[in-house]
Amino acid sequence: MARGADLFDEEDELDTGDLEADASQFRPMRLPSPRCPNSSLTHACSSTNQALRAQYELVSVNNAGLAVHASVLHDRNPAFLRRVHEGYRECMIMLENTLMPRERAEQECVALQDRVAGLRDRAGRVDAAEARLLASEDAAAEQYHALQDQFAASQALVTMLTAQLAAVPPSASSASLAQLFAVQGERVVERIR
Repeated sequence: MARGADLFDEEDELDTGDLEADASQFRPMRLPSPRCPNSSLTHACSSTNQALRAQYELVSVNNAGLAVHASVLHDRNPAFLRRVHEGYRECMIMLENTLMPRERAEQECVALQDRVAGLRDRAGRVDAAEARLLASEDAAAEQYHALQDQFAASQALVTMLTAQLAAVPPSASSASLAQLFAVQGERVVERIR
């Protein structure tokens, strides 16, 4: 760590004079002539060439694999597309088969609701008719009792008149039976009043 602290000491700093002073130490590199082969350069080029060939072969194999995969996918796509279309058609048929009974059920439900409304209307009319019938039965019962009372009174009157008629001695009077009945009727009317 002590060495890192004096890394930027003034003594170690470089200036342009240092570069000029060391310029004599740099020597140009000599390249071999193309006529005379250098074994290390040939070996380096050969190994680079082999590495590039290996990469090329690997890329070629990879490309061939991708081409096969693409071919398989290309072959599968129409089959997959056909299956998708068939599935779509089947789903649409199922949906139609599901919706049509639902529509029919809704129509039947509406028809049944109309029928129920009609039956309720009829039931209301029947209830009203029943109420009128009960009222008329009550009125008829009252009329029946009144008529029975009148009938009993009429029978009593007939019995009384018959008794009176039987009590009257047969006379040779000039009064006709019609006058007798008229007189008796007037008496009955007076009694009733």
